[in-house]
Amino acid sequence: MSLRAFKEKPSAIIFFLPLLLLLLICISHFGANYVQMLYQKKFTQSLISKAEEISSDISQSIYQTEAINPRRCDEETVNKLRILLTNYHYTHDVGLVKQNRIICSANWGILKEPVELNVDFFKGTKGFYFAQKVEGIFPIDAKYDIAKRNGVIAFTIQDPFKYFDQANKDFSFNITSSDGLYVFHQFDSEFQFDNEFNSLSQEVKSCSTKFNYCASVLNNRPGLLFFSTLTAILLLLCVISFLIIYSFISYIERTNSIEFRLRNAIADESIYLEYQPILEVQSKQIIGVECLIRWKDAVHGQVSPELFLSIAEQLNLYPSMAFSSVQRAFKELSPFVIEKDDFSIAINVNSFEIQSSEYLPFLNEQCELYKISQKQIKIEITERIGLPLNELSHFALQAKRYGFTVALDDFGTGVSNLVWLTEINFDIIKIDRIFTQSITDPLKKDMLLAIMALFTNLNRIVIFEGVETKEQCEFIEKYNKCYQVQGWYFYKALPLDALKELIV
Repeated sequence: MSLRAFKEKPSAIIFFLPLLLLLLICISHFGANYVQMLYQKKFTQSLISKAEEISSDISQSIYQTEAINPRRCDEETVNKLRILLTNYHYTHDVGLVKQNRIICSANWGILKEPVELNVDFFKGTKGFYFAQKVEGIFPIDAKYDIAKRNGVIAFTIQDPFKYFDQANKDFSFNITSSDGLYVFHQFDSEFQFDNEFNSLSQEVKSCSTKFNYCASVLNNRPGLLFFSTLTAILLLLCVISFLIIYSFISYIERTNSIEFRLRNAIADESIYLEYQPILEVQSKQIIGVECLIRWKDAVHGQVSPELFLSIAEQLNLYPSMAFSSVQRAFKELSPFVIEKDDFSIAINVNSFEIQSSEYLPFLNEQCELYKISQKQIKIEITERIGLPLNELSHFALQAKRYGFTVALDDFGTGVSNLVWLTEINFDIIKIDRIFTQSITDPLKKDMLLAIMALFTNLNRIVIFEGVETKEQCEFIEKYNKCYQVQGWYFYKALPLDALKELIV
């Protein structure tokens, strides 16, 4: 939906708001779900690591007991079991079994009466058998987890997963054999949904690479369902969505504004130059170019220089454009300007350049830097500049002292009169296109002839702007073959590459 639709149809915002809200809720839900999934994976790996630590402890105690030789229930063996037991953290007791009866252990010594193991064992891999929470084995009130193998039995009495049960009550989890037939440990979260919500559950499973079991972590409330105050969250999302919409519209308006985009264009140097060729009317040879600043924006298209230069002045961006455009013109044109002593570069100036004490010295420095003769630089002062005549005269005098050529641009369009021609020592006078178009008008033609006669007597170079037809060109050439012309009849403003093809 375009910004114009928002501006012209306020109802578009009302229509768009629920859609954005729904989108925001979906993003929030799946974002929360993703974070929960990452936590489940991390928690599952922690379970597996803990289980492997316990399994290694118990299995090693059994393997070490199996290695006792001779392995029989006597005082020597019991003492060895007691010493062995001190090396293991999770194995509470270890002993010997014969015909499914416990006959001795490290903690209880040699039993006067063997203890019958009346439990169903789960058969694991590598000859291990397991049983859980077995009571009544020894004369204490305790439940044992049992692992046995090859006549050796190991007991675990403490709950090694107690920390996991207490640390995380939001998820259910278990540790089972790989085939799922035997549960080593299980914790059920208090947050359970009814059966109709089971399809929403999110399970993460990870299996041990060392032992034959897997850990699973179940999230019964994925995404936003995880939160207990869903209504409050939805209201918060409504506020956030409104702020996002408002910020989005404001941002689009700001970033699409011509002022904002002009700042960026100047910063990233997308303001560029084109060059309008100036020709001798008789030879039709290009003897110079006028530098024209251009800006083509992705949003506003080709923006007229009058508009964006005016905006640049208001935003105090004009000074940087004035200096950077000169640098670019000199850099781009210097390779073939140096080779042609009679080739000129015309630069338009505004009030800033005229009133700046740094502009002419900067222009002179650039000439020295790029080895361009000062006489090849033509400074064009337009009649439209609303500065006092004495300031213009002083600027022109300073420019000529540096060796620059000074031109009166757009003659006939301003509010000035012939005083300009006497008070300001111009080298060149450029006739505005308004007078050029008058060539085909019999009434205006006589006025133009009178002006041309005046300029001839003043011994000034004359350039006609806006020459667009063959008739105009022939009239100018017939009157004075030394005049110069520029206009679409010959060339439009050209990019650098196109200009090079004409000159080189």
